Amino acid sequence: MSKAKVLIVDDEPFNIEVLEQALDETDYQVVTASNGQEAWAKIKSEQPDLVLLDLMMPIMDGFEVLAKVKEDSMLRDIPIIIVSAEHDSKSVVRGIKQGAEDYLTKPVNTAHFLQKVKEFLG
Repeated sequence: MSKAKVLIVDDEPFNIEVLEQALDETDYQVVTASNGQEAWAKIKSEQPDLVLLDLMMPIMDGFEVLAKVKEDSMLRDIPIIIVSAEHDSKSVVRGIKQGAEDYLTKPVNTAHFLQKVKEFLG
């Protein structure tokens, strides 16, 4: 059986590193993107099993990426967990309404984060 593929999307290399390190002990294949446009291209080409999506990014923000994925009949079933420093209820509600499966705030609690990832990937 092939490894589940997780796409980490964040414009801050440190944030990608934190999530990658948290996933280090798992058996998932990790792919990264540093902006929304790159994320959209990788979602289409890599078809990840889960996307960990930042909201505040240049070129195309996380909400735009989320909308594009959920509008695409071939991709809409890919679970997306927003991982953002934005913790206001407006952003959380908007993300969930747009179709994100969950919303985690930075800095992430590693144990909670891994539990959420496992929920969607088994």
